[in-house]
Amino acid sequence: MLFTLFKNVNQNQPQLREFDPTTLQRLKEGSYLVKLISEAEVAGRKCEFYSGICNDQEVAKFFKEEAEMLRKAKNTLQEYYESMTRE
Repeated sequence: MLFTLFKNVNQNQPQLREFDPTTLQRLKEGSYLVKLISEAEVAGRKCEFYSGICNDQEVAKFFKEEAEMLRKAKNTLQEYYESMTRE
């Protein structure tokens, strides 16, 4: 009885658009990529910061190399994300 009442009340309300499964998958993948890109960028900046304050040159070199690897990974993920959104 309540279901019928709610159904009748909501009949005049605008209906939400439902996405197909492929679109939903692409939306989820896009949001996951955005999260990964953001985390890689933050980790890269932290590595650059630590390489700048290190007294030991070997440790500074390690953090600098890690920052460079994270920057390359971020760029690769960014390119993939942009290719996804162009279609």
